[in-house]
Amino acid sequence: MARLKKNKLFFDGKSKSFEAEKIRSAQVSLQFALTTLKKAQTIMFTSANKGEGKTFCISNIAKEYAKLGKKVLLVDLDLHRPRLSQAIAPRELGGLMLGVHDQSVLMDQIIPLAEENLFFLPTGQLPSNPLEVVSSGLLAEMFARLEDEFDMIFIDTPPVRVLSDGRMIATLCDGVVLVVRSGVTKVNEVEEAKAHIENTGVPIIGTILNGQQYNKKEKNTYAYY
Repeated sequence: MARLKKNKLFFDGKSKSFEAEKIRSAQVSLQFALTTLKKAQTIMFTSANKGEGKTFCISNIAKEYAKLGKKVLLVDLDLHRPRLSQAIAPRELGGLMLGVHDQSVLMDQIIPLAEENLFFLPTGQLPSNPLEVVSSGLLAEMFARLEDEFDMIFIDTPPVRVLSDGRMIATLCDGVVLVVRSGVTKVNEVEEAKAHIENTGVPIIGTILNGQQYNKKEKNTYAYY
């Protein structure tokens, strides 16, 4: 399959902007945090609520890993509001939903992106009952297959405080990154999301504070930690 053209969701790899530097800093911090895990291959990104920037964070951090020469797969497992699929491959009809039910065609659903070493598995047609798919056991088989093919797998999921899907997906992952939006996510919401993840028994390996505003040359910029 031909590579997709570059997407505006991703920062330019040569960018020296404040935002791009913070993304690189977050990737380095995550890289160090992963050394604390016995196994660190499949990492889930989630948030307390929708609209907190996890899709932007996961895609750019995955790109930074791909630049290190690792074969990286982005997976959109938000079967309710697949923002990653809408941004990268809105016309893909097969995707994860086809591959999860038919493992023989799973690898055919994976799209090589314009960024070297970076690949994407879109959701495909959304199921009528996402929780049924997540709890079926089919995802565990899919993850096992994907881990044989890729060095790193980054999973984008629904907000854990709002939907239970993400909590179930977490049990199949090696670690979780929680994205929090400065000035938007309330403290009690972060605590609730944290508790939901901890109840799965999967470690929270880091938190990204997204949307922290700085006045720099009379221009608001965003920091990612």
